Amino acid sequence: MTEQRQRAPPPAISEAQKKMLRFQMIYLMISFGMLIIISEPALRIPIGDAANAVFGPTIGFNYKFPLLTLLLSGILIGLITSIPRYLFTDWIRYGRTQLRSRAYSQAIRDAYRNNQKDRIQKLNKMRTEHMMEMQSMQMQTMKPLMVLTIFTIFIFIWLDVFIYAVPYALISFPWDTHVLITTSKVWIMPTWIAVYFLASLVIGYFAFSIAKYIDFSYRVRKLREKESAAVQWN
Repeated sequence: MTEQRQRAPPPAISEAQKKMLRFQMIYLMISFGMLIIISEPALRIPIGDAANAVFGPTIGFNYKFPLLTLLLSGILIGLITSIPRYLFTDWIRYGRTQLRSRAYSQAIRDAYRNNQKDRIQKLNKMRTEHMMEMQSMQMQTMKPLMVLTIFTIFIFIWLDVFIYAVPYALISFPWDTHVLITTSKVWIMPTWIAVYFLASLVIGYFAFSIAKYIDFSYRVRKLREKESAAVQWN
C-alpha cells in the first residue's frame, strides 16, 4: 500500500505526442513498404517497367546515353530533395529553437553545478516541452517530403530496371572507357549507383546552399529592418 502511494502516476500523453507517434508509425510503415518493394524483384521489376514507359524515351534516351541518364536522374533527385526541403522549413524559427536549446543546456549545467534541485526540475520540464516543439516543427517539415521520398525511390527502382535493360554491357565513364555497367563497382557500391548518388549529392548540396544564401539572407534582412523600425517607433 505504501509503495503504491509513493509511486507517481505515469505522465499523460499529450495530443502533440500522439500526433508525433502517429506520424512516426506512418513514416516507418512507408519506409518498410518501400524496402520490401526494392528487395523483392517480383514487385520491383513491374514497377520499373511501368516507369520505363515514361522515363525511357525522355531522360532514358532509349538506352543511347546511359551515363547521361544517370547524371540527369541524380540532378533531378538532388533538386527535388533539396529545394522543397529548404522551402518547407521555417529557418528563422529553427534558428531560434537552436538558440533556446543551447540556453537550456547551459542553464541546466549551471544548476547542476550549483546543486539547485528545484531549478533543475523546472528546467528539465521546460526543455522537454521545447523538445516536443522541435519535434513538431520537424514533423511539419517532413510531411510534404514523404511524397518526394516515394518519388526518389520510384526513380531508383526505374534506374535499376533501366541499367539491366541496356542492350550493351560496356559503357564509357570519364575514368574508364570500358566499364561493365551491371557488375563494376566503386569500392563496395555498384558504379551506376555511385554516379547517381554523387550527382544527386553534389547538385542537392549546391542547390540547397544557393537557396539558403539568397532566401535566408533576404528573410534575415527583412526581419532586422522590421525590428529596427519597431525600436525606432518605440
